[in-house]
Amino acid sequence: MFLNGLKAKSILKQIDKVQLARNYKASKGGVATVAILQEMDKPFDTKHLTKLCKAMGVKPKDVTILEYVKTLTKEQREQPQLFSDKQVGWKGVFKTKSLKDFSATPFDILISYYTPENLSLKAMTALSVAKFKVGVNPEMEAYNDLTIHVATDQEVVFTKELEKYLKILKVIN
Repeated sequence: MFLNGLKAKSILKQIDKVQLARNYKASKGGVATVAILQEMDKPFDTKHLTKLCKAMGVKPKDVTILEYVKTLTKEQREQPQLFSDKQVGWKGVFKTKSLKDFSATPFDILISYYTPENLSLKAMTALSVAKFKVGVNPEMEAYNDLTIHVATDQEVVFTKELEKYLKILKVIN
C-alpha cells in the first residue's frame, strides 16, 4: 500500500516533467494516423468510429486502439491492444513493447476517450508523443490540446464537435 502511493507520486512527477516540456506544433500534412485510448468496458462504438474516420479523412485501418483493463486475464495478456496498471512502472515507465511503441509513435491525433481518473490512462495520454491530443475528461485539460466535454456514450456528439473544432483549428480541411 505504501509503495503504491510512492509509485503513483513518481508517475505524477514524471507526467508533470513531460508536460512542462511539451509544445504543440501544427502539422501541415493533414491527418494520416489516429490513436484512441479507451477503457475496455466503455469502448468507442465501432459504428461511430467509421464516421469519425470519414470526418478526419483517415481509413479505419489507420486507427490504432489501446484499451485499458483493470486486471488482465491469461487470454488478454496475449493481446497487444490491452494493458493494465501492472504494465506501468515507476516514473511512468511502460513495461511492454506494445505500450512503449504506442507512447513513442507520433500519431497525428490521440483521442483519450475515457472519463474516470485513472493513473495508467493519464500516464499514457501525458507521456505519448502524439502531435495533437483530444480528450473528453474535463480534469485532463492540462494534458490535452483540445477537450470536448461529453459523456463517453455520446459518440455522435463527440464526432460532430471534434470535426467542427479540427476544422476551426485547421487540423483538417
